[in-house]
Amino acid sequence: MRELSYGPLETVVVSGLPPVKSIDITVSAEEAARSASGDFVMVGSGKVAANYRSAPVTITASGDLMLTGYVRDVDIGKGDGTRTLFCSMVSRTVDYVECSAEHDSGEILNKDLAAIAAELDSYGIGIETDGAKLPVEAVHRIAIGESAFASIERRARGRGLLIHDTPAGRLKLASKPAGSHRGTLRRGVNILPGARASFTERGRYSETRIRGQATEGTDKQQLRPQATATDSGVTRKRVLILPHEGEATIDRMRERAVWQARRAAGESVTASIPVTGWRDAAGQIWQPNFLVQVEDDDLGLDGLMIIKSVSFHQGDMTMATLSLADPRALGGDNPRGQSADGYAAPGVTDAEYADE
Repeated sequence: MRELSYGPLETVVVSGLPPVKSIDITVSAEEAARSASGDFVMVGSGKVAANYRSAPVTITASGDLMLTGYVRDVDIGKGDGTRTLFCSMVSRTVDYVECSAEHDSGEILNKDLAAIAAELDSYGIGIETDGAKLPVEAVHRIAIGESAFASIERRARGRGLLIHDTPAGRLKLASKPAGSHRGTLRRGVNILPGARASFTERGRYSETRIRGQATEGTDKQQLRPQATATDSGVTRKRVLILPHEGEATIDRMRERAVWQARRAAGESVTASIPVTGWRDAAGQIWQPNFLVQVEDDDLGLDGLMIIKSVSFHQGDMTMATLSLADPRALGGDNPRGQSADGYAAPGVTDAEYADE
């Protein structure tokens, strides 16, 4: 086996800050605010460095935008003849996640989730979707003190949506994988030592039942409806019952049941893969919610996996660690690859709907 080398150095620039000595960036399809931290060349006095806190920044890698946000923490140190500067950065979406939602009435009527998210965007973050047609919500109520993100996130679970940020610092509602990376991850080629794979039944159920209630009607199908999705990959009886978030209709409850069961099936197979460099075979920076082909017999993996998150590192080496899962974990389809039985398990069936 030939000796692996780390990827070529990226030219990393953090606007408004001194030159970068080392940097780590974390991006996730399941997090609404990406983050970064790094060591920088100490230039000027400590008072100058302290003023970096809360400064707007962008991070680029060889010209490609990776983060738009703010400096969150500044740590200044001094040793024997040396000075150090450490800064952490966070996406501008952090205010949408952490700050309380502002709304005059606390109630939004007859809008879809993207429009609701935009109406709660008093911080000017910006909302995007992947083009999916979202159902209109008859009424959406904001709990006192909750953040805009918390308000839409509980509704998103019932719509099968992921919420994450973009390199430009906007919030995105995603209903499916965003694309596919070029090339294949192979042991001995671009997979570095330290790769791991995990197969588990934790969180997976033979039946996932979603129960809810409609605001109109007094029959059993309005008062006690239930949608059930089955997972044939679970060989013994294991039942999960969850309440439906929002108005309970046949289509919405079926979608909620299937989404929950498919995500659980996807989470049963995960991997952590350190790779050379920050880019795929076509030169694109690794992106969360993208598919990638993985071939590693030692780990029992051979098929498409989805990138849940990426941790980028550059110091004396340039590498990335990809957190991967079965594509169903983020709303994708069953890959039905040639991997271990747990990975190639039958897909979740369409949910059945009935009154209790």
